[in-house]
Amino acid sequence: MTIKLLHQMGHNSIWNKDSFEKDGVGVGLCYSPVHEVAKNINAAKKQLKETSIFDPQFYLPSSQKKKFQSYDFFPNTILGEKGFNTIDYTAISSESAKRCVDFQIKNNFEKIVIPARFYEQIHPKYIEQQSESFVIPFINYIKKIGINTKKKIILTVPITSGMLNVVEYKINILNWITSFPEISGIYFICQHDRSLKQISDASFLVDYMDTIKSTIDADLEVIVGYTNTESILYTLCGDLSLTVGAFENTRIFSLDKFIVSDEDRRGPKPRIYMPELLNWVNFEEAKLLRKQSPELWNAIYKPTKYSEDAFNATTTITFQNPLLYKHYFLTFAEQINNISKHSGNHRVAYVTSMVDQAIDNYNNIKKVFTLEKNGSDEHLIPWRNAINLFSKR
Repeated sequence: MTIKLLHQMGHNSIWNKDSFEKDGVGVGLCYSPVHEVAKNINAAKKQLKETSIFDPQFYLPSSQKKKFQSYDFFPNTILGEKGFNTIDYTAISSESAKRCVDFQIKNNFEKIVIPARFYEQIHPKYIEQQSESFVIPFINYIKKIGINTKKKIILTVPITSGMLNVVEYKINILNWITSFPEISGIYFICQHDRSLKQISDASFLVDYMDTIKSTIDADLEVIVGYTNTESILYTLCGDLSLTVGAFENTRIFSLDKFIVSDEDRRGPKPRIYMPELLNWVNFEEAKLLRKQSPELWNAIYKPTKYSEDAFNATTTITFQNPLLYKHYFLTFAEQINNISKHSGNHRVAYVTSMVDQAIDNYNNIKKVFTLEKNGSDEHLIPWRNAINLFSKR
């Protein structure tokens, strides 16, 4: 078994589909109902769905996002005009589960995903609430129709870094997710608040990696959703599935995209993924560095047809342009494929060498150029520490 990549779909999901179909990046897609109405998913190519999964996204059951209204199983939709509340939903949770499972079967997704609610704070009844509202109703219907004998059943487990900090809480969650014989795997979603785009908290990374590895050691398949470049570290936990996304809200989990808002948001500056830096760099700064220090640039730049088109473009590249994202998909997939060739201590050594090389490359850049904070190397020493701490456990 190797490390697999799934495309975390979002806005402009055609870019993900193109990358998967035309460039051969990944093994499938992770469909997102908050971004795509039900009829479009029903009409999608069969071969696209057969190796893909559907995330029902019950994270915010009261979400009034318009596209959720096209799914008759979504909690806020099935309850009609009065909207979601826990007590009323519990009464019809079995019907919601039936409709959701039937939707996934009808579309012949590779696996059946059981959704879960996201709690931003440590909830004293996290397990009881998830079990009563979602897990038990879904498993009961899954067993009733016997689909668990034909397809793998994946349980969504949305958590926060705060939950992982509390050892007893983390152990209880691990005991809970391993208590269902019908469950074949876990789809982890973890929210970790940060000031920079990259995770630079070694303690969190080690806690999350411990959780992932414990789950793999329990013979459960693991999919880690909404991951950014730090997912390279998660490969040290064993063979698993990771996700790649275009826009940041598919690489960093937040409830924001499930909340209806009239607030105008300024689009982010375009960034290019630099595999030799293990980071995304402001595209304008990348162009300056490319022009100023060609020799250094050649040492840190991995060209693709998409990045070359971006650099040669006669019009301004914005964050809405697919070129830089398709470049990321290709280069990141190559990194994951290379990591997959190693296992055990050899994989640890290989990933460590990737981080060390990135640190060296940044040191060379600093001699001629100062990158803005989100394109800097602030995450790399914490990553190096996380690798050391995790590998010695």
